[in-house]
Amino acid sequence: MASISADLYWRWVLACTVGEIIGFVGLPVLAGAAVLALTGDFDPALRSIILYTASAVGGLGEGAVLALFQLRVLRRHLTHLDGRRWVLYTACAASFAWLCGMLAPLLDDLFGLTPATQIAIWLPASVLILLSIGTAQSWVLRDVIKRPYRWIMANVAGWLLGLPWTFLLPALLPDNAPMPVWVSTFLVAGVLMGLTVGLVTGRLVIKLKELE
Repeated sequence: MASISADLYWRWVLACTVGEIIGFVGLPVLAGAAVLALTGDFDPALRSIILYTASAVGGLGEGAVLALFQLRVLRRHLTHLDGRRWVLYTACAASFAWLCGMLAPLLDDLFGLTPATQIAIWLPASVLILLSIGTAQSWVLRDVIKRPYRWIMANVAGWLLGLPWTFLLPALLPDNAPMPVWVSTFLVAGVLMGLTVGLVTGRLVIKLKELE
């Protein structure tokens, strides 16, 4: 039984890591880089609106990719899990998280916000970001397991520890760093974020059978 749990745990960690590498870097990050490259001569406000929209669409794709990789692991143990809803809900939640995360920068570019106003936006936005994916997925899990709120708590912890990589590593770069350097940095951040989320949430994944 221990070997089965360990195998499930590390397959889950791998799924989250690869899912975030492909989903996070391959969609919102590259989409954002493309927008910045193609809209260099645009009005700053219009450029920000386009970037905000691209981030939301990229987040939709990121969530779908992550969910598909997670589903490959979960379906072997939760055979009654609704795969379509798992992917759809995760994709929408990830897009929502990007909308929350990019809201303060967008409004700052459009209207010019004071630091206090930005903080006032970031505080509730951060809470919504942390709750987004776990809450959405728990609505699918509640059909097959007991106490799905534990999934929300596990995901809040996982994303709380994982998301800072995407802020801390890029913050180390100078503003004039070449675009390949930015993309590479976000690639490393994506690896660490997915790995962290997988390591934390995987501790509950191996107990899901017990909650059926």
